[in-house]
Amino acid sequence: MLSDALSRLKRIEALQRLDFGVSPHDGWEPPMDLIETETELLAYVALPGVDTETIEIDASAGRLRLSGRRDRPEALRNAAILRLELPWGRFERQVAIPDAPYRVTREVCPGGLLIRLAKISRGAVA
Repeated sequence: MLSDALSRLKRIEALQRLDFGVSPHDGWEPPMDLIETETELLAYVALPGVDTETIEIDASAGRLRLSGRRDRPEALRNAAILRLELPWGRFERQVAIPDAPYRVTREVCPGGLLIRLAKISRGAVA
């Protein structure tokens, strides 16, 4: 009985680390590629299963910040989980970028999101 209880506790701790809705303060970070060209910064963010329209994006003060959540599919709610590797719940990602004004647009790409940060000259912002 004790080994069964310890096994169950270990499983619960693993689910907590994956932000399986147990701890509202923890989250996960999606992987991102950040590329700079002469005219823009391009951020490719891997977000399979996330509604990209709901992602909040802020590019200011030398930081690119995105936040949102990946909700568990309804089928997962009452199922016996055999393996769980994808993180669920709230996510946030911040990276340093040059402190400059940008025009921010987003495009859906396979499995994720492309964020375009078009460089704007400081004189054009005024």
